[in-house]
Amino acid sequence: MLKSESSQSESSKFKFSIRTVHAGITALCLLAALLALPSASAQTFTLEADPLSPNAVSPGGSSSSNITVGADNFTGTVDLACTVTSTTQTIVDIPVCTVSPAAVTAPAVASATITTQSDTTTVAYSITITGSAPSISQTAATQPQSLTVLSVSPQFTITVQKPVAPSSVPAGSGGEGVIIVNPINGYQSPGYPTSGVTLSCSTITPLVTIPPVCSFSYPSGLTSLPVNGVPVTSTITISTFGPVTTGAAAHPRGFPALWLPVPMLALVGLGAAVGGKRARKAWGLLALFVMSGAVCLTPACGNSTPSTTTPNGVTPNNSYSFTVSGVDANGVVSSNTGSTTTANPTVSLTVSTPTTK
Repeated sequence: MLKSESSQSESSKFKFSIRTVHAGITALCLLAALLALPSASAQTFTLEADPLSPNAVSPGGSSSSNITVGADNFTGTVDLACTVTSTTQTIVDIPVCTVSPAAVTAPAVASATITTQSDTTTVAYSITITGSAPSISQTAATQPQSLTVLSVSPQFTITVQKPVAPSSVPAGSGGEGVIIVNPINGYQSPGYPTSGVTLSCSTITPLVTIPPVCSFSYPSGLTSLPVNGVPVTSTITISTFGPVTTGAAAHPRGFPALWLPVPMLALVGLGAAVGGKRARKAWGLLALFVMSGAVCLTPACGNSTPSTTTPNGVTPNNSYSFTVSGVDANGVVSSNTGSTTTANPTVSLTVSTPTTK
Protein backbone atom coordinates (compact mmCIF):
# COMPACT_ATOMS: atom_id res chain seq x y z
CA MET A 1 0.00 0.00 0.00
CA LEU A 2 2.80 2.36 0.78
CA LYS A 3 4.50 1.34 -2.44
CA SER A 4 1.44 2.24 -4.48
CA GLU A 5 1.14 5.69 -2.89
CA SER A 6 4.84 6.37 -3.58
CA SER A 7 4.43 5.47 -7.26
CA GLN A 8 1.50 7.84 -7.64
CA SER A 9 3.48 10.68 -5.99
CA GLU A 10 6.41 10.22 -8.34
CA SER A 11 4.04 10.14 -11.33
CA SER A 12 2.48 13.43 -10.25
CA LYS A 13 5.87 15.06 -9.87
CA PHE A 14 6.89 13.93 -13.37
CA LYS A 15 3.73 15.33 -14.92
CA PHE A 16 4.29 18.66 -13.12
CA SER A 17 7.84 18.89 -14.46
CA ILE A 18 6.64 18.26 -18.01
CA ARG A 19 3.98 20.95 -17.69
CA THR A 20 6.53 23.37 -16.25
CA VAL A 21 8.97 22.77 -19.10
CA HIS A 22 6.20 23.11 -21.66
CA ALA A 23 5.06 26.41 -20.15
CA GLY A 24 8.62 27.71 -20.15
CA ILE A 25 9.09 26.81 -23.80
CA THR A 26 5.80 28.49 -24.68
CA ALA A 27 6.81 31.66 -22.82
CA LEU A 28 10.15 31.77 -24.60
CA CYS A 29 8.46 31.36 -27.97
CA LEU A 30 6.05 34.19 -27.20
CA LEU A 31 8.91 36.43 -26.08
CA ALA A 32 10.85 35.70 -29.24
CA ALA A 33 7.79 36.49 -31.34
CA LEU A 34 7.26 39.76 -29.52
CA LEU A 35 10.88 40.76 -30.02
CA ALA A 36 10.61 40.00 -33.73
CA LEU A 37 7.65 42.33 -34.16
CA PRO A 38 8.45 46.01 -35.04
CA SER A 39 7.84 48.43 -32.21
CA ALA A 40 5.37 51.16 -33.11
CA SER A 41 6.87 53.48 -30.49
CA ALA A 42 10.49 53.34 -31.82
CA GLN A 43 10.20 56.54 -33.92
CA THR A 44 13.24 58.77 -34.10
CA PHE A 45 15.30 61.05 -36.37
CA THR A 46 19.00 61.71 -36.83
CA LEU A 47 20.85 64.98 -37.44
CA GLU A 48 24.18 65.39 -39.24
CA ALA A 49 26.06 68.50 -40.47
CA ASP A 50 28.79 68.66 -43.11
CA PRO A 51 32.03 70.48 -42.21
CA LEU A 52 31.82 74.26 -42.49
CA SER A 53 33.03 75.61 -45.83
CA PRO A 54 35.21 77.55 -45.31
CA ASN A 55 36.04 77.07 -41.65
CA ALA A 56 37.86 80.44 -41.47
CA VAL A 57 36.68 83.79 -42.87
CA SER A 58 37.67 87.43 -42.78
CA PRO A 59 35.33 89.97 -41.14
CA GLY A 60 32.41 90.45 -43.51
CA GLY A 61 32.76 86.93 -44.93
CA SER A 62 30.40 83.96 -44.65
CA SER A 63 30.48 80.18 -44.31
CA SER A 64 27.93 77.39 -44.84
CA SER A 65 27.13 73.76 -44.08
CA ASN A 66 24.66 71.19 -45.43
CA ILE A 67 22.40 69.53 -42.83
CA THR A 68 20.97 66.03 -43.29
CA VAL A 69 17.86 65.02 -41.31
CA GLY A 70 17.45 61.25 -41.30
CA ALA A 71 14.39 59.29 -40.12
CA ASP A 72 13.76 55.90 -38.45
CA ASN A 73 10.04 55.05 -38.63
CA PHE A 74 9.38 58.79 -38.48
CA THR A 75 7.92 61.14 -41.06
CA GLY A 76 7.00 64.12 -38.91
CA THR A 77 8.25 67.73 -38.84
CA VAL A 78 11.65 68.64 -37.43
CA ASP A 79 12.32 72.26 -36.43
CA LEU A 80 15.93 73.31 -37.07
CA ALA A 81 17.96 76.04 -35.37
CA CYS A 82 21.56 77.19 -35.19
CA THR A 83 23.49 78.66 -32.28
CA VAL A 84 26.80 80.57 -32.26
CA THR A 85 28.87 80.80 -29.10
CA SER A 86 32.35 81.94 -28.11
CA THR A 87 34.54 81.67 -25.04
CA THR A 88 35.56 85.33 -25.47
CA GLN A 89 33.81 87.59 -22.99
CA THR A 90 33.37 90.71 -25.13
CA ILE A 91 32.19 90.18 -28.71
CA VAL A 92 31.32 92.84 -31.28
CA ASP A 93 28.73 91.82 -33.89
CA ILE A 94 28.76 88.07 -33.19
CA PRO A 95 28.24 86.01 -36.39
CA VAL A 96 24.62 85.29 -37.32
CA CYS A 97 23.62 81.72 -38.22
CA THR A 98 20.42 80.94 -40.14
CA VAL A 99 18.98 77.60 -41.28
CA SER A 100 16.97 77.29 -44.47
CA PRO A 101 14.37 75.90 -44.40
CA ALA A 102 13.82 76.28 -40.68
CA ALA A 103 11.40 73.32 -40.59
CA VAL A 104 11.55 70.11 -42.67
CA THR A 105 9.65 66.85 -42.96
CA ALA A 106 12.08 64.02 -42.27
CA PRO A 107 13.96 62.72 -44.14
CA ALA A 108 15.21 65.99 -45.66
CA VAL A 109 18.20 68.26 -46.34
CA ALA A 110 18.67 71.87 -45.23
CA SER A 111 21.55 74.37 -45.17
CA ALA A 112 23.04 76.62 -42.52
CA THR A 113 24.71 79.95 -43.37
CA ILE A 114 26.94 81.84 -40.95
CA THR A 115 27.43 85.54 -41.77
CA THR A 116 29.95 87.92 -40.19
CA GLN A 117 30.15 91.73 -40.21
CA SER A 118 33.06 93.99 -41.12
CA ASP A 119 33.74 94.64 -37.43
CA THR A 120 33.03 91.13 -36.06
CA THR A 121 35.55 90.29 -33.34
CA THR A 122 38.35 88.14 -34.76
CA VAL A 123 38.20 85.01 -32.58
CA ALA A 124 37.03 81.39 -32.87
CA TYR A 125 33.29 80.63 -32.65
CA SER A 126 31.42 77.38 -32.02
CA ILE A 127 28.54 76.50 -34.38
CA THR A 128 25.89 73.94 -33.30
CA ILE A 129 22.82 72.80 -35.24
CA THR A 130 19.82 71.59 -33.21
CA GLY A 131 16.65 69.79 -34.25
CA SER A 132 13.36 69.28 -32.43
CA ALA A 133 10.40 67.00 -33.26
CA PRO A 134 7.48 67.95 -30.97
CA SER A 135 5.31 65.03 -32.14
CA ILE A 136 7.71 62.49 -30.61
CA SER A 137 9.23 64.78 -27.97
CA GLN A 138 12.74 64.29 -29.35
CA THR A 139 15.62 66.75 -29.72
CA ALA A 140 19.02 66.23 -31.29
CA ALA A 141 22.14 68.31 -31.85
CA THR A 142 25.22 68.09 -34.07
CA GLN A 143 28.75 68.10 -32.77
CA PRO A 144 29.95 71.74 -32.39
CA GLN A 145 32.05 72.99 -35.30
CA SER A 146 34.63 75.76 -35.12
CA LEU A 147 34.51 78.87 -37.30
CA THR A 148 37.44 81.28 -37.03
CA VAL A 149 37.08 84.93 -37.96
CA LEU A 150 40.55 85.92 -39.06
CA SER A 151 42.29 89.15 -38.20
CA VAL A 152 42.88 91.13 -41.39
CA SER A 153 45.12 94.09 -42.13
CA PRO A 154 43.52 97.42 -43.08
CA GLN A 155 43.58 97.99 -46.82
CA PHE A 156 41.82 99.95 -49.55
CA THR A 157 40.08 99.48 -52.87
CA ILE A 158 39.55 101.75 -55.87
CA THR A 159 36.31 102.31 -57.77
CA VAL A 160 35.30 104.56 -60.66
CA GLN A 161 32.82 107.28 -59.72
CA LYS A 162 32.74 109.02 -63.11
CA PRO A 163 34.03 107.54 -66.40
CA VAL A 164 36.49 109.50 -68.51
CA ALA A 165 34.72 112.13 -70.64
CA PRO A 166 34.68 112.78 -73.47
CA SER A 167 35.04 109.10 -74.26
CA SER A 168 36.46 109.77 -77.75
CA VAL A 169 38.97 112.51 -78.68
CA PRO A 170 41.31 113.35 -81.57
CA ALA A 171 45.01 112.77 -80.95
CA GLY A 172 46.38 115.73 -79.02
CA SER A 173 43.29 116.07 -76.81
CA GLY A 174 42.25 114.27 -73.61
CA GLY A 175 39.52 113.53 -71.09
CA GLU A 176 38.85 113.48 -67.35
CA GLY A 177 37.09 111.17 -64.90
CA VAL A 178 36.77 110.69 -61.12
CA ILE A 179 37.94 107.70 -59.06
CA ILE A 180 37.36 106.90 -55.37
CA VAL A 181 39.82 105.36 -52.88
CA ASN A 182 37.77 103.29 -50.39
CA PRO A 183 39.37 102.43 -47.00
CA ILE A 184 38.60 98.99 -45.47
CA ASN A 185 38.86 97.99 -41.80
CA GLY A 186 39.68 101.55 -40.73
CA TYR A 187 42.56 102.01 -43.19
CA GLN A 188 44.64 105.18 -42.75
CA SER A 189 47.47 105.99 -45.12
CA PRO A 190 50.95 106.05 -43.54
CA GLY A 191 52.13 109.58 -42.81
CA TYR A 192 48.61 111.02 -42.90
CA PRO A 193 47.86 113.88 -43.53
CA THR A 194 51.03 114.74 -45.49
CA SER A 195 51.37 111.39 -47.25
CA GLY A 196 48.93 108.93 -48.76
CA VAL A 197 48.17 106.65 -51.69
CA THR A 198 50.05 107.18 -54.95
CA LEU A 199 47.73 106.47 -57.90
CA SER A 200 48.74 105.26 -61.34
CA CYS A 201 47.53 103.51 -64.47
CA SER A 202 49.29 100.20 -63.84
CA THR A 203 48.41 98.76 -67.26
CA ILE A 204 47.50 100.34 -70.60
CA THR A 205 46.18 98.26 -73.48
CA PRO A 206 46.92 97.97 -76.29
CA LEU A 207 50.64 98.64 -76.13
CA VAL A 208 51.74 101.25 -78.67
CA THR A 209 54.85 103.34 -79.29
CA ILE A 210 53.28 106.63 -78.18
CA PRO A 211 50.53 105.71 -75.70
CA PRO A 212 48.21 108.08 -73.82
CA VAL A 213 49.40 109.32 -70.42
CA CYS A 214 47.51 109.15 -67.09
CA SER A 215 47.76 111.67 -64.27
CA PHE A 216 45.84 112.16 -60.99
CA SER A 217 44.93 115.16 -58.87
CA TYR A 218 46.18 115.46 -55.27
CA PRO A 219 45.70 118.10 -52.58
CA SER A 220 47.80 121.21 -53.08
CA GLY A 221 51.47 120.63 -52.38
CA LEU A 222 51.19 116.83 -52.11
CA THR A 223 52.23 114.03 -54.45
CA SER A 224 49.81 111.41 -53.09
CA LEU A 225 46.24 111.13 -51.82
CA PRO A 226 45.87 111.11 -47.98
CA VAL A 227 43.23 108.66 -46.68
CA ASN A 228 41.86 108.62 -43.14
CA GLY A 229 39.13 105.97 -42.84
CA VAL A 230 36.68 107.63 -45.26
CA PRO A 231 36.44 107.48 -49.08
CA VAL A 232 38.47 110.12 -50.95
CA THR A 233 38.14 111.17 -54.61
CA SER A 234 40.74 112.10 -57.21
CA THR A 235 40.42 113.36 -60.79
CA ILE A 236 42.06 111.19 -63.43
CA THR A 237 43.26 112.97 -66.56
CA ILE A 238 44.23 111.11 -69.73
CA SER A 239 46.29 113.07 -72.26
CA THR A 240 47.26 112.12 -75.81
CA PHE A 241 49.92 113.34 -78.22
CA GLY A 242 49.05 115.07 -81.49
CA PRO A 243 50.09 117.91 -83.81
CA VAL A 244 51.18 121.12 -82.09
CA THR A 245 50.30 124.41 -83.80
CA THR A 246 53.41 126.57 -83.92
CA GLY A 247 52.06 129.34 -86.24
CA ALA A 248 54.08 131.45 -88.71
CA ALA A 249 56.71 133.97 -87.67
CA ALA A 250 54.27 136.68 -88.67
CA HIS A 251 56.30 139.87 -88.92
CA PRO A 252 54.01 142.48 -90.50
CA ARG A 253 55.67 144.13 -93.44
CA GLY A 254 52.76 146.26 -94.56
CA PHE A 255 54.32 149.61 -93.82
CA PRO A 256 57.69 148.95 -95.51
CA ALA A 257 55.82 147.68 -98.54
CA LEU A 258 53.89 150.94 -98.80
CA TRP A 259 57.18 152.77 -99.46
CA LEU A 260 57.67 150.87 -102.71
CA PRO A 261 55.36 153.08 -104.86
CA VAL A 262 56.81 156.35 -103.48
CA PRO A 263 59.26 156.90 -106.38
CA MET A 264 56.46 156.27 -108.86
CA LEU A 265 54.21 158.74 -107.08
CA ALA A 266 56.97 161.35 -107.18
CA LEU A 267 57.27 160.88 -110.93
CA VAL A 268 53.48 161.14 -111.29
CA GLY A 269 53.45 164.38 -109.34
CA LEU A 270 56.23 165.88 -111.49
CA GLY A 271 54.44 164.97 -114.68
CA ALA A 272 51.20 166.46 -113.42
CA ALA A 273 52.94 169.74 -112.55
CA VAL A 274 54.62 170.13 -115.93
CA GLY A 275 51.81 168.89 -118.17
CA GLY A 276 48.44 170.46 -118.92
CA LYS A 277 44.97 169.73 -117.63
CA ARG A 278 44.62 166.52 -119.59
CA ALA A 279 48.04 165.41 -118.55
CA ARG A 280 47.22 166.00 -114.87
CA LYS A 281 44.08 163.86 -115.25
CA ALA A 282 46.04 161.04 -116.81
CA TRP A 283 48.76 161.25 -114.20
CA GLY A 284 46.09 161.20 -111.43
CA LEU A 285 44.57 158.00 -112.78
CA LEU A 286 48.04 156.48 -112.95
CA ALA A 287 48.70 157.47 -109.32
CA LEU A 288 45.39 155.87 -108.23
CA PHE A 289 46.31 152.67 -110.06
CA VAL A 290 49.75 152.55 -108.41
CA MET A 291 48.34 153.05 -104.89
CA SER A 292 45.66 150.36 -105.41
CA GLY A 293 48.28 147.88 -106.52
CA ALA A 294 50.47 148.68 -103.53
CA VAL A 295 47.62 148.09 -101.09
CA CYS A 296 46.67 144.77 -102.72
CA LEU A 297 50.25 143.54 -102.70
CA THR A 298 50.91 144.50 -99.07
CA PRO A 299 49.57 141.19 -97.51
CA ALA A 300 51.90 139.20 -99.71
CA CYS A 301 54.83 140.84 -98.02
CA GLY A 302 54.01 139.15 -94.67
CA ASN A 303 53.80 135.43 -93.70
CA SER A 304 50.55 134.59 -91.80
CA THR A 305 50.04 130.90 -92.74
CA PRO A 306 49.92 128.71 -89.53
CA SER A 307 52.18 125.64 -89.28
CA THR A 308 52.13 122.52 -87.05
CA THR A 309 54.71 120.13 -85.71
CA THR A 310 54.72 116.80 -83.83
CA PRO A 311 57.71 116.97 -81.47
CA ASN A 312 56.50 113.99 -79.41
CA GLY A 313 54.84 112.02 -82.19
CA VAL A 314 51.15 111.20 -82.52
CA THR A 315 49.14 108.75 -80.40
CA PRO A 316 47.80 106.08 -82.81
CA ASN A 317 44.09 105.67 -83.44
CA ASN A 318 42.69 103.04 -81.05
CA SER A 319 40.43 102.33 -78.08
CA TYR A 320 42.61 102.30 -74.96
CA SER A 321 41.89 100.71 -71.58
CA PHE A 322 43.62 101.81 -68.35
CA THR A 323 43.76 99.83 -65.08
CA VAL A 324 43.81 102.17 -62.08
CA SER A 325 45.75 101.06 -58.98
CA GLY A 326 47.39 102.61 -55.93
CA VAL A 327 50.13 101.93 -53.39
CA ASP A 328 50.97 103.59 -50.08
CA ALA A 329 54.30 104.29 -48.39
CA ASN A 330 54.23 100.88 -46.66
CA GLY A 331 53.75 99.00 -49.91
CA VAL A 332 50.05 98.21 -49.35
CA VAL A 333 48.52 97.85 -52.82
CA SER A 334 44.89 98.46 -53.73
CA SER A 335 42.93 95.22 -53.91
CA ASN A 336 39.44 94.93 -55.33
CA THR A 337 39.44 91.13 -55.28
CA GLY A 338 36.38 89.80 -53.48
CA SER A 339 33.12 87.97 -53.89
CA THR A 340 31.86 90.29 -56.63
CA THR A 341 35.01 91.79 -58.12
CA THR A 342 38.19 90.25 -59.44
CA ALA A 343 40.52 93.13 -60.29
CA ASN A 344 41.16 96.85 -59.98
CA PRO A 345 38.82 99.07 -62.03
CA THR A 346 39.45 100.28 -65.57
CA VAL A 347 38.65 103.41 -67.55
CA SER A 348 38.75 103.81 -71.32
CA LEU A 349 39.38 106.41 -74.04
CA THR A 350 39.10 106.21 -77.83
CA VAL A 351 41.65 108.21 -79.86
CA SER A 352 40.94 109.24 -83.46
CA THR A 353 42.86 111.04 -86.20
CA PRO A 354 43.54 114.70 -85.36
CA THR A 355 41.68 117.32 -87.36
CA THR A 356 43.62 119.86 -89.41
CA LYS A 357 42.55 123.37 -90.40
